[in-house]
Amino acid sequence: MSDTHSRGSSDGRASSEASVGNGSGQPGINREEIRQQAAEVGDELRDAAQQQAESLLDRQKAAAVDQAERFTTVLHKMADEFERQEQPYFSGCVSELAKRSDAFTRNLRERDLTTLLEQTRDYGRQHPALFLGGAVAAGFMLSRFLRSSSQDDMRSH
Repeated sequence: MSDTHSRGSSDGRASSEASVGNGSGQPGINREEIRQQAAEVGDELRDAAQQQAESLLDRQKAAAVDQAERFTTVLHKMADEFERQEQPYFSGCVSELAKRSDAFTRNLRERDLTTLLEQTRDYGRQHPALFLGGAVAAGFMLSRFLRSSSQDDMRSH
């Protein structure tokens, strides 16, 4: 009899582990089903978050392309202004910078953001002096252009 009793209690324990009761005597949801549903919901949330992040990055990239195009236009105007003021050295430098800015803008428009960040990081590591020097030179040339443009505006009034 104790053998029958112990067998019955072990069978009852196995069935209670397989499902969770809801208190009314009806069989409940299987724990494995709950895990699977939670995993599916987690995957859906992760996918939605990834899509939103990619959408935001795409909008930011489009804004960066727009700004790069504007900067390139300014560089072309600056080169023309230096040419008009008969400063061929600065005109040549700015023209070269404008060409590189055109190439950068084209590169930015055609490549995905991850690739662009990797390329920028690699270039900055390989050529830190050029990277910093280019930024300083661009700032200097931009300030000269803005100063000469403001002087022309004052003369015309």
